[in-house]
Amino acid sequence: MPHSRDFTPRRKIFIPTPEEYLLMYRRLAEMTYFGKMLDERKEEFKPLKVFTGLGQEAIYVGAMLAAESSYDLLAPDHRSTCALPIWGITEEEIIAQYGAYAESLYGGYDFGIHIGDIKRRTIRFISDMGANTTIGAGVIDGIYYLRDYIDKNGADENPILLAFFGDGAMSHGNIHSAFELASTRHLPVIFILNNNCLAIRTPNEYQNPEPEFAKRAAGYGMHTRTIFGNDTVLVWRTVKEAAHRIRSAKDPHPPHFIECQTVRVSGHNAHETGEMWKYFPRELKREWEGRNPLELFSLLLLSQKEDVFNEKKKQELLSAAKEKIEKAFEIKKKFTAPSKLRPTFKPSIQVPATPASVERELRYGDAITEALCQAMDINPKIRIFGEDVELGGVHGITKKIFEKFGSERIFNMPLDENCIVAFMIGQALSGVVPCGEIQFFPFTEYGLAFLTRFAGTHFAVTGENLRMVLRAPCGGGFVSNEEHQKMIESSLAHAGGLKIVFPSTAFDAKGLLLSSLSDGNPVIFCEQIEHYTKKGLVPIEPYYVPIGKAALRKNGEDISLITYGALMVERTLKAAEILKTSHNINAEILDLRTIVPMDKEAVLESVDKTSRALIIHEAKKDFGVGAEISDLINRELFDKLWAPVERLGAKEGPATARQELEILRLPQVEDIVKAAKGVVLWERKLR
Repeated sequence: MPHSRDFTPRRKIFIPTPEEYLLMYRRLAEMTYFGKMLDERKEEFKPLKVFTGLGQEAIYVGAMLAAESSYDLLAPDHRSTCALPIWGITEEEIIAQYGAYAESLYGGYDFGIHIGDIKRRTIRFISDMGANTTIGAGVIDGIYYLRDYIDKNGADENPILLAFFGDGAMSHGNIHSAFELASTRHLPVIFILNNNCLAIRTPNEYQNPEPEFAKRAAGYGMHTRTIFGNDTVLVWRTVKEAAHRIRSAKDPHPPHFIECQTVRVSGHNAHETGEMWKYFPRELKREWEGRNPLELFSLLLLSQKEDVFNEKKKQELLSAAKEKIEKAFEIKKKFTAPSKLRPTFKPSIQVPATPASVERELRYGDAITEALCQAMDINPKIRIFGEDVELGGVHGITKKIFEKFGSERIFNMPLDENCIVAFMIGQALSGVVPCGEIQFFPFTEYGLAFLTRFAGTHFAVTGENLRMVLRAPCGGGFVSNEEHQKMIESSLAHAGGLKIVFPSTAFDAKGLLLSSLSDGNPVIFCEQIEHYTKKGLVPIEPYYVPIGKAALRKNGEDISLITYGALMVERTLKAAEILKTSHNINAEILDLRTIVPMDKEAVLESVDKTSRALIIHEAKKDFGVGAEISDLINRELFDKLWAPVERLGAKEGPATARQELEILRLPQVEDIVKAAKGVVLWERKLR
């Protein structure tokens, strides 16, 4: 929080103290030397690239020193890395990260500017433009929820989010999502745009029809300022004022947007600086090199603050900064190459055994509702959000939940799946347990980058868990189209780091959802839309079905029918009855229930017994989950098979809008019967 000495009511501006002027200069010198030394020693990091913020140091030093590093939150960008020591990530750690050494924060799983540590209030940076700003909105929202509704520790500290990004990110939807979230939810965010005129090699005029970025930001209802980005004190003062307004506001305050105008005087990465002349005028580069933030600040202090700063003090601070950076580089000799792969998932929490309980018939959809309500009763950190969830969502699952828990526990989000997934990640990073809802499974693809490149990689990269559940109503059996029925589980499974659950019964829907909300990893919970109204026996009290454990739905010895998802499990059970009564084939049915992690032991145990296998899923057969299961069986049980493993899935082409066509496209009961007979009778063809 601002101190009284920071503010002069008569002038309505913030004025640095002598100590703050010197701290600013010291940090500016350190960031400048750090960037220059990284640039000079870039060959040592090959083939990895070095990115610096040369010529743009004032933006980061000024802004970060104006904030409170002890409790504010930071979303860094491509140019901020050398300023991260202000936030507690050391130069040594940054150097280790640039080389992706074993001693780095990520143990060789990422490098350079891709750095962060949520324990030090710094969001992990990934290359996707503006991603940190959207995730950051989720983190800061979660921090306030935990403080005000869980910890209830008052408002002595009012943290804000400093969200940095470049002009190139202004072309990306992530920025729109962040602006929309921050403005509609009145989040305490200061968006800081480093407008250095170039997005890699593309000048602003090629990507932004409105050159004044502040005008675009004003459309979101934000307070906007455009300032000279090489003036450290101006940046400091502007951010200080914005932070003061946000922290001291009694009513919800709009976010702030500060555009810092500067020019990038080095290449997008240090290795291409020599080629800048191809796309950036030499004379303009020289002109802005003369506006170096460190030199400008030095001139200001020498001319106006002689009582604080003189030539002797300048040289003393410069020497100390240089010595500090050189000393940090000395430790580089001790760094080693990584040699270990990390696990993809955090070990799951052991779920309690399912208790003996009074069971009653409950619809599949109602079982999901009950699981959500009971989980929220057990854990106040669970929050539900998504599209129209306050009114129940398009499938009516959450209607009773809003009536019970209110708008702090369950709330609507913009119709932007990318935004929902990013917000989920941010909430999880803050310590909230988010449960997001996407209207239809294929819409998940809009958030694929966040799911696969951040959520799915987070534990392997950082060693920190990301506890979150994304509910995704899915599947066919009702009249619709590709946008609503496409099955994309194989894409998500291939990405890694995401648990994928497919409950087929009302019992499993409740038990698996409770387990998912207790798990320490990102879970995609796939609900069969066509089965929402179908009933099954469900215990009243909470219970947990283990993730990664298949269910044997029917014993048999002639063939293993391996499937998942409520629609295909139901059809496979019907097919098994026909096989038994009409063809004297006793099929075993294994319901996987979970795609990732898969119960491989159960698959192999079943096929080892029957020596035949047919895999059935609703997704397309080609390149599907069935191919992975088939490979597993062939590798482990090849010498025990009496027939080739067969697969049955949707035919090539998009989902259809007529039932007559869907019958032709999706596996039907008779298709399963025919395919199973073919496998069982296969060896007779050889006779």
